[in-house]
Amino acid sequence: MNKLAPQFIVDHLKSSVTFYTEKLGFKVDWMNDHDPKFVILNREGVVLMLRQLSVNKLARPNRIPFIDSGWHTEGAEAWDAYIWMDDVETFYDQCIAHNVSIVKKLQLTDYGNLDFEIEDPDGYILCFGKIIKN
Repeated sequence: MNKLAPQFIVDHLKSSVTFYTEKLGFKVDWMNDHDPKFVILNREGVVLMLRQLSVNKLARPNRIPFIDSGWHTEGAEAWDAYIWMDDVETFYDQCIAHNVSIVKKLQLTDYGNLDFEIEDPDGYILCFGKIIKN
């Protein structure tokens, strides 16, 4: 195996694509222009797929079942994706400059990574980080 592409269910594909491309710097690899309900996005080899279904507000993202099950962090750290990157500090500054919703500020973690969390327009939590120590 050499790649993974999670698929997120979104309510409004066009606005989600705008968020990921304009605020997070992803590029559109593929989208059906005639019936835009699915898109493949890519940034530096990180691939995300977004799909708009005919029914909105379906059970998602991961933190909802975390909260419903009584998870001790009340949904914090219920990431929908963790994305490793080399220059997390610069990317963090870019997210701030683009008014991205920051859930957890950039910080060194007890598991040895420097990371931060954002929330996308559909409530997905993405954590971006780099390994500081093994």
